[in-house]
Amino acid sequence: MIPRQRAGSVQVGPGLLGRVIDGNGIPLDGLGPIQSDERVKLLGQAINPLMRHPIDTSLDVGVRSINSLLTVGRGQRIGLFAGSGVGKSVLLGMMARYTSADVIVVGLIGERGREVKEFVDRILGAEGRRRSVVVASPADHPPLIRLHGAWLATSIAEYFRERGLSVLLIMDSLTRFAQAQ
Repeated sequence: MIPRQRAGSVQVGPGLLGRVIDGNGIPLDGLGPIQSDERVKLLGQAINPLMRHPIDTSLDVGVRSINSLLTVGRGQRIGLFAGSGVGKSVLLGMMARYTSADVIVVGLIGERGREVKEFVDRILGAEGRRRSVVVASPADHPPLIRLHGAWLATSIAEYFRERGLSVLLIMDSLTRFAQAQ
């Protein structure tokens, strides 16, 4: 056996903006190959919690009720949990479309295939898609690919963050990520 040279790394870069890729980084949007030679490790290095910057700047997520009642700070992690059919994906789509973040990375993990298309076309729209990267690992993909899709979305978000950009990472759904494990 010969080990692969690029095992454990993923393709990243500005060429991902506006693209829809699967959990392996393969384009699903029919726009040809990704134009980038940059690569990062799939599972990045954890930040020392004592070296993290304090959360002192708010991030406009584009939803007035969240901005006023549940202000989100740059660098903050939040969870949105509710039953099925109550509009979580629509709310996440509004955040992706109207946020003030420079880059939006959306991980659609374990969604049905038609929901992926609906999110990209109808909820995210052309305007939101221009500054977004969508990583889609639908429910009909093997569990390992769904896990890989979530890690890939996180690696892409970390890549843009390391370049000083404001990044909104949306993962729908962490429950399906946990089920894949």
